[in-house]
Amino acid sequence: MADPERRSGRSIAELAAAAASVEVPTAGLCRDLALAHERAGDHAAAVRWALALTDAGGDLAAWTAAAGVLRRALPAADLRLRPAKVAVLGSYTTAQFAALLPLAAARAGVAVEVYECGYGQYRQEVLDPSSGLYGFGPDAVVLAVHAGDTALPAFAEDPGHAVRVEAARWTSLWEIIVSRLGARVIQHTFVVPEADPFGHLARRTPAARSSLLAALNTALGEAAAGPSASGTSASGTSTPDTSAEVGPVERGFTGVSFVDCERLAATVGKRDWFDPRYWHRAKQAVALGHVPALARHTAAVLGAQLGASRKCLVLDLDNTLWGGVLGEDGLAGIALGDGPAGEAFSAFQEYIALLRDRGVILAVCSKNNDADAREAFERHPAMRLRLGDIAMFSASWDDKPTQIRRIAHTLGIGLDALVFVDDNPAEREVVRQLLPEVDVIALPRDPHEYVRALADYPFFEPGLLTSEDTARTEQYRARAQAAELAASASSLEEFHRGLEMTATVVPLDELTLPRVVQLIGKTNQFNLTTRRRGVAEVAELAADPSSVVLCLRLADRFADHGLVAVVIARQQRETGAAAGAVAGAGAGDSAEADLTVLDVDTWLMSCRVIGRTLEDEIAGLIVAEARRLGCAAVRGHYLPTAKNALVADLYPRLGFGPIGSRGSGEGGDGAPGERTDWLLPVTDAQRSPGLIRIVDGRPAGDSRCVPSPQEHGPQPPRLRGLPEPRPRTVGTAESSASAPIMERTMEEVAG
Repeated sequence: MADPERRSGRSIAELAAAAASVEVPTAGLCRDLALAHERAGDHAAAVRWALALTDAGGDLAAWTAAAGVLRRALPAADLRLRPAKVAVLGSYTTAQFAALLPLAAARAGVAVEVYECGYGQYRQEVLDPSSGLYGFGPDAVVLAVHAGDTALPAFAEDPGHAVRVEAARWTSLWEIIVSRLGARVIQHTFVVPEADPFGHLARRTPAARSSLLAALNTALGEAAAGPSASGTSASGTSTPDTSAEVGPVERGFTGVSFVDCERLAATVGKRDWFDPRYWHRAKQAVALGHVPALARHTAAVLGAQLGASRKCLVLDLDNTLWGGVLGEDGLAGIALGDGPAGEAFSAFQEYIALLRDRGVILAVCSKNNDADAREAFERHPAMRLRLGDIAMFSASWDDKPTQIRRIAHTLGIGLDALVFVDDNPAEREVVRQLLPEVDVIALPRDPHEYVRALADYPFFEPGLLTSEDTARTEQYRARAQAAELAASASSLEEFHRGLEMTATVVPLDELTLPRVVQLIGKTNQFNLTTRRRGVAEVAELAADPSSVVLCLRLADRFADHGLVAVVIARQQRETGAAAGAVAGAGAGDSAEADLTVLDVDTWLMSCRVIGRTLEDEIAGLIVAEARRLGCAAVRGHYLPTAKNALVADLYPRLGFGPIGSRGSGEGGDGAPGERTDWLLPVTDAQRSPGLIRIVDGRPAGDSRCVPSPQEHGPQPPRLRGLPEPRPRTVGTAESSASAPIMERTMEEVAG
């Protein structure tokens, strides 16, 4: 039946007027606007409306039209997205899903190139090194599989054994994908069919196929996370004693994520999720009306894996966290805790608290008197959120966009990391208009629906949960407190010294590896090359004796910020002309014909510790590692992206000299740009400001521990043809002398 909203005769002005009359335009209206702007040659607007459709629902036909607009208009739209190559390996017909995934991924901040295997050929593609999958070289592999492709019996004599064997069959695919392709994995969980011959008896029959499928989903989740210390799974079943029986089930895969199709199917109704007509006619395991939702949730998980998910929830107060207006109704008059409305607001706060517990940063943005707003958090007995849960508290009479900009600046995160929640449609609209980078959730009128509206938003999806995530609010609240200290300090040096900072070099091991990979995957601002590396790549580099992997934690008097900085560098030998070029020698010069440098492949820091002189101390650590390896110089690279202009002048500021560029091409994350190369002879290393206490927390037997001055040995020859190092602009030798006593000062390690 023809869509009544799709009237080809309507002009862009008419369509825009219709869209402006509602807060969330319908999917059909978004599609028509996308097509109209594409016909008019406005590619940016066409893409914007195509992406807006993904938030408006819509059926397969509307999504397909919008996906076509995106495919045609995106190259000319200048939209800054993170590139990724994604392989869709399915056990059923996935053509529609693969066609919609680029649209859903673009909404999640990722530009994907998709490879789709033939129907049911997923296992052959993974096992055959000469398959198209290996030629494609994916960054992520989506296993779009269904319950019919599991090798579980209708009734198992040994349910535990049957589940373990089947789990091993799937995790063996993960093993190959991760080890051979170096790709991440997104596995669709298995939907337990609603038709069960055991009926309600299945719940007390572990041997029934439906029970086996549920146990398989649990076993795969446990396999991805790794075994518990006790050797017992969360489901209460013992893990096998030998790896020979189960293989990689016991390993743990930090690069594996899931789309919980069982939960999605239960949400919409399993009879709607699986339509036997589609299966028998086209081997389509997901009803076509729900393919857009599957693409949207898969894209959210992909974005989380690549570090593109949102991280901060900005909350209004009046009629959002409680019912009523605090300034008018008073503390005793707001609806919270008691009665149906009060219970609804309490439930909303409880859900927000759970988001906070798993790493979402909370901020308050309210037009209110600051003291009155804080009193509600401190005194109201029904408050589920407390001031300690809020990283940044902004209550003033400034407009909401101004306050939100202040929140982002104080927390040191981009506007595109924020999600705004407010009951007032006018406030939501002004934020949409003035801060388009901020996602805005349209709360329903009924507070009983608030939890569902927030839960339906998919872009807080975490890629991985680490100890740093659970402590994130404390870390960002400490950043806000540090900002207050900075405002009261008379100088930058006084401010830094007042933080009483300690940086600890920690080993790369099974405890720190997940956090290191997470940082590599999501850090954008302070990231010199923005090279994304998975678990297997990082582990392989760390095992190479010619490589250096530095991991640093930072703490100050306000909070422990956790693991915040990573450096990966490799020892490289340059010979002949290449050595002369590195040394800056001209033709015929007697430069060394054999030169060893420490090449910095990756250098990144969390945005929450930028500007604290930690980068200066890290430079000294890198130089110390270069000396340990007998390198004459440190070589660094800067690959520009849309977000890392912050570090464009880092190398020259640290005394590095330019040694050329690699011409136009791709910078970090695939962004267009010119790579520049920089060199620092170890003899020219600058003194650090000495404002951070450095502790080497690696094992005493680790050969990569920071050497003392006596361990430096002979100094490599000074390289010629480079400009003299620039004088420091932060800190002085005198200030370093009066710094707190260090276990191993940067003056010692840098020489």
